[in-house]
Amino acid sequence: MGKYQSSKKTKQALIVAAGELAAECGIGLVTTRAIAAHAKENIGSIHYHFGSKEKLLHAAIYSIIARWQATPLSNIVANSDCSTAAGQTETIRRVIKRFATLLFDPAVPAWHSRILYQVMQYANPLQDTFRTLLLNPELDQMVALIKAIDVDLDDETAQFYYFFMITPLLFHADYKYAVLSRLGQTEYEEDYLRKLTDLSIKQTLLMLNLPLGRIDE
Repeated sequence: MGKYQSSKKTKQALIVAAGELAAECGIGLVTTRAIAAHAKENIGSIHYHFGSKEKLLHAAIYSIIARWQATPLSNIVANSDCSTAAGQTETIRRVIKRFATLLFDPAVPAWHSRILYQVMQYANPLQDTFRTLLLNPELDQMVALIKAIDVDLDDETAQFYYFFMITPLLFHADYKYAVLSRLGQTEYEEDYLRKLTDLSIKQTLLMLNLPLGRIDE
């Protein structure tokens, strides 16, 4: 049991180190030596546990994807009543609150959002993995949902609506430290995030011509 726990701890330390360095320096600039030093492990442990730096970085991405998949968007869509305007409003509210919670959960390391920002900057195998396992499936679900709410929309416009919906939240995650510096804070306050989420919900409901209801529930 002790050896297993030690191995698990080493793997997790390497994943965190790879994620933090990739988020800070960029994926292309991260070296196995830097990862090992940051994790306070030897370089051989990377090859022993993961086989290569590339597979280690994939493991970091998988750890993020797994967290989002643990609270699947499909559950919200499947359990929603979109036959009425009130039901559609509630569905949009739940979708955006899920997105905000996953992005800004204080228990989640900051590198989770930062490494995804790095991954999406240029075509690479990590981006392919993220697109295939999470981004594309969620995008397809959201396009279908938005088109169910507004049947006159085509796929391209529905996709634009979704990007418009999540952009304020993504901006605050991707440019977190610049925004916090402007706010004079070290972390987003709960009230600030609540207002940000409520505003994102409101602008989406207005865009879709849905009743506002109580967005602050």
